[in-house]
Amino acid sequence: MSNKISQEDFDKLVNQKVEEKAEEIAAQKVSEAFEKQKAEALAKITPPAESDALEEAQKEADKKEWKSGGEFLEAIYRFRAFGELDNRLVFIDKNGQPTVPKNPKKRDVDDAAFKTMTEGTDSAGGFLVFEQFRNDVQEIALEKALVRNNGPMILPMATDTLNIPRIEDTSHASSVFGGMIGYWTEEAGSKEEIQPSWGNCKLTAHELAGYTRASNALLADSAIALEAFLKRAIGETSVYYEDDSYINGNGVGQPLGILNSGALISVTRQANNVVRWVDLINLWSRLLPTSRDRAVWFFNHEVLPQVLQVVSENAAVAATAGSVIFVSKEQGAVKSPPKTIFGRPYFVTEKMAALGSAGDIGVFDLSYYLIGDRSKLAIDSSSHVGFTSNTTYWRFTLRVDGQPWPKSPLTPKNGTNTIGPFVALSSSS
Repeated sequence: MSNKISQEDFDKLVNQKVEEKAEEIAAQKVSEAFEKQKAEALAKITPPAESDALEEAQKEADKKEWKSGGEFLEAIYRFRAFGELDNRLVFIDKNGQPTVPKNPKKRDVDDAAFKTMTEGTDSAGGFLVFEQFRNDVQEIALEKALVRNNGPMILPMATDTLNIPRIEDTSHASSVFGGMIGYWTEEAGSKEEIQPSWGNCKLTAHELAGYTRASNALLADSAIALEAFLKRAIGETSVYYEDDSYINGNGVGQPLGILNSGALISVTRQANNVVRWVDLINLWSRLLPTSRDRAVWFFNHEVLPQVLQVVSENAAVAATAGSVIFVSKEQGAVKSPPKTIFGRPYFVTEKMAALGSAGDIGVFDLSYYLIGDRSKLAIDSSSHVGFTSNTTYWRFTLRVDGQPWPKSPLTPKNGTNTIGPFVALSSSS
């Protein structure tokens, strides 16, 4: 039996091996480029062996032993009101650097900066919260969180800025993966040297500050009651403003929200001031196919009646045209309507626009949204601004940033409509 093969079979075998090797090289180049960018990003994401001053200060604060959060708050109050510094307190300035707080007894109580708590080193800093207190506040915040609870990429920031690489994959009309071009060997004959197009997504920490006041009698009567009040106030306030910025932020001194980003796809509304069945279909159709298992729906409370009353506009879709989609035919309003649209959960929130405005309803894959957490929670107080009313003002500060990872939607190889992870309805015409 002959072991010889024909020239034709030999050529096919050679071409096959060449193609396999070329694909291996191309894949290796992409992998190496990606791993290089990933390593550079991780080097900035992961705290260095020698932690920065803020991290060390937080570790020091966590070592301190407090009987309760109430005792911690009372120590802050006594320092600000009477100049009695508890050595367990760890203070950071407006830049997040540990320092010695200024003794209020040595300051002019008429100092406007001290009164307003908006200027100067002490007024822009605060006392680092110890771990258990911080965890309690975060637990309260997460109970209410829309964005953080639905799969964003949350990154610790060891410095004030964090650079994250991203593939500039905006069109598959002639290439994929941000510039990669694939060839069938027999058709092209050879493969060109190509490199994916890398971009940069820069997170810059922005300070979020919140203020509230409490009667001095509350502290005098029960430090525990003050602790419960402030934990709830800080937790709910911080998550409210964070969520609002992640959705609506303009990116100037605050996070860049989804609705203001270049990655958002705006789908034309079919009729003024209403949300129709076809609108929901069109929104869903513009979502990245790979995002459909992760996406969530956000819409304004004024949109809820529209969703619950949406009807089929095509007899082929439902039993008859005009059937209410989200109400059970068997039990009607007795049965709770589904909490999903096309199998994905929806959330009703005032942070989405009013009915008829751009962004009153949207479907988002939040795994494409980046959140950077920079500084720890800090608390400070001033009794001077509320001296005449026997109240103390309390302030919290934290530093975060957020923005969509993609720069723009994707133009598919076939079809004219862009697709992407963030899709919302347009305004009424």
